[in-house]
Amino acid sequence: MVRNGVPLEKFRLDSELREKARGDLNLKPDDIMLLFVGSGWERKGLRFAIAAMALCRNRKMWLFVAGRGNRRSYKSKHVHFLGEVGPGAFQLVKSRRLSRLLRPASRQPASVVDLAGIYAAADIFILPTIYDPFSNACLEALACGLPVITTRDNGFAEIIKDGIHASIVDPAHDITRLRDAIRFWSAAERREDARSEIIERASQFDIARNVAQTLEILVQAAARAASTSGKIRNT
Repeated sequence: MVRNGVPLEKFRLDSELREKARGDLNLKPDDIMLLFVGSGWERKGLRFAIAAMALCRNRKMWLFVAGRGNRRSYKSKHVHFLGEVGPGAFQLVKSRRLSRLLRPASRQPASVVDLAGIYAAADIFILPTIYDPFSNACLEALACGLPVITTRDNGFAEIIKDGIHASIVDPAHDITRLRDAIRFWSAAERREDARSEIIERASQFDIARNVAQTLEILVQAAARAASTSGKIRNT
């Protein structure tokens, strides 16, 4: 089986980028930033993530959401919507907390903070998905040194260990267990202790390895097809 891959040169632990991105988001040193990345919010469990964060009752905790969806259905005091972010993708937002990070395309910002910057600013990645074959966003977060909170219905859960790289919650709508997972990873010391193993695990899924394995399978398939074709012609 060829697993998904991640471009490690782009998604990686970057302390300098983290400091810059958190400043752009107006996050204080002791603020805890949860990050949710993806579209199809109902299937990917955004509602569960918001409810679990609310149960934490932590005024220093914020959930940032990147991706497309109906924001009206998910509004909450401590939730900020980034929209679709990426290199060169800017938009005007009303929130003072985000206005320095995302700017209209007609203006030239002093610096560009794309999705890699959003990962760098975050403390915990959360995706309590109802179903996902294998979330690339979870793998990107892992490569950036973030502990991941997800579900067994995410194929990504097959490559991580609960309590080591992540917290695996089942089922997705178990808000209490999601809350407990958020609280577990809210301890800065615990995240720091886990970071080296998190990054080491992500390093095993470099996109270069993924491409090499895929090409090897294609070459083998082509060789078998050629061999079969030759046998047919000789009969």
